[in-house]
Formats: sequence, C-alpha cells, structure tokens
Amino acid sequence: MGHKIKLIAFDLDDTLLTREKKLTPENFKALTRAAEAGVKLVPTTGRFWGAVPEIVKAPEFKINYSITANGAEIFDTVNLKVISEFKIPLERALNIMRIFEDLGVVYDAFIDGKGMISQKNFEKLKNVALDEYQFKLLHDLRTPVEDVKIFAENLGHDVQKVQLFTLDKNLRGNLLNAFKIVLPLNSVSSSVPNNVEINDIKANKGDALKKLAEYLGFGIENVLAFGDGLNDISMIKNAGIGVAMNNAVKELKDVADYITLNDCDNSGVAEGIYKFCDL
Repeated sequence: MGHKIKLIAFDLDDTLLTREKKLTPENFKALTRAAEAGVKLVPTTGRFWGAVPEIVKAPEFKINYSITANGAEIFDTVNLKVISEFKIPLERALNIMRIFEDLGVVYDAFIDGKGMISQKNFEKLKNVALDEYQFKLLHDLRTPVEDVKIFAENLGHDVQKVQLFTLDKNLRGNLLNAFKIVLPLNSVSSSVPNNVEINDIKANKGDALKKLAEYLGFGIENVLAFGDGLNDISMIKNAGIGVAMNNAVKELKDVADYITLNDCDNSGVAEGIYKFCDL
C-alpha cells in the first residue's frame, strides 16, 4: 500500500448498511478495529446528519466528522460546528421544485439538516419506494408540511438538496441526463435506483472529502473510501483508494481501484478495510 490510511469514508445505504438498513457484525467489528488503530471514520452520505442511524454513531467508532447531503455539509459532530457548506441558493432551489411539480413526481428538500416534504407527496411515498425498508426510512425521516415550496420561501433559507423519487426507470434515466443540461449550476446524481438528487455544483462527496482531509492535516491519498451509487463517483475517484461495492452501479465500478467480492449484505466494507488497512 502506497500511503497509510488515516481516514475511512463510507457511504451508508447499500454500502455500509445492508439493503434492510442494518449494520452487519463483521462491519461493526472492522470499523471498531480501525477506530482503535487511530483511523478516522467519516460517514459520507446523501442523508442529513439527523438521518444517520444511531448504530453508525456508536461510541466505538469515535466519529468526530460527517459529510452529509452529498457533500453539501462537512460537520464537526463533537463541537456541533459546520466546517464547510455549499447550498443551493433559495430562488434556484424553488425553481427546481417548480420543475418537479410540473413533472408530477414525488420530491423532498433538505433544509437546515431536515428532510421536508409536501403533505401530498408524503402520502405517496409508498408508491415510489423500492421496498418496505426504503419506505420506512423515508416515512420516518421526513417532516411533512402543507407545501414545501411555500415553507422554504417563507423560511428564506438556502437549500442543501432537492431530490425526486420515481419507479419509472426510463423517466429517471431521461431526467438524470436532461437535468445535467438544463440545470448547469447544479450537481446531478443519484444514490439509489429510484431517485435523482440535485445539489449545488460545488457540493459533491469527492471535493468535500478532500477539503476535510486537508482540514485534518493530511492529503486525499491517505483516504480509503467506499461507495455504491452515482453520487459516490467523485469520492471514489478522488480517494487514495476508492472501493466500489460488489452491488455498485457499473459507472462506479469503472472508476474504482477495487471492487469487493462481497456485497453490502455480506460485509463488503469489512473486506475492504482488512485488505487496505494495517490492523
């Protein structure tokens, strides 16, 4: 190994966590051993901090930092301090929501570290969820308001992320491509097979990870990163060692340094940690 691993960054859904949103005993043990060896563990996720499961915040992991909303925020979880943030300016975010309204898709918005959703879309979550596990996650972690556009406009705050959900694969694919053209000031990605995620163009996991490493006094070459989705591409490309899960999308596997033999349900993260870290 060319560089000593000082930081492990890991996506959550379908990477560290199983498809049932659980943490395997093997992954728990590997992360604990890494933390005990002094390696910094950093959840690097499309979720907001409050949506990170308590098991991932286990004291054994000694998590002092998180990267959330696809890199929109780098957060010091000990001192409760935002280190860096790149939000979508409010007016631009409202325009994106209007586009989603015109498309008739279910969508939500991350505002001030919470997932906000219009009541009518909250009631449709079951219709767009991949399975019961994703439905429970979305249902439990979203705060319904009468109209999320009006809520955001009245609040007057910039927005961390806007995302839509659809089970129509053709529509999702078309929107991923179209938004990259019609929303040039934004980063367009996806974390699961039924969503499209919009962030500010400066918000991505790769740049956030590089910024955090520099903040901590070392380089991105000392980072080991794990991911599975389109929103992990920048992270996997930038990290000293980028690992794609066996269940990752092809686009991520194509840029990874290593693809795990085991998928997210079978402790692929533990496999990568033991392969690349001196524990």
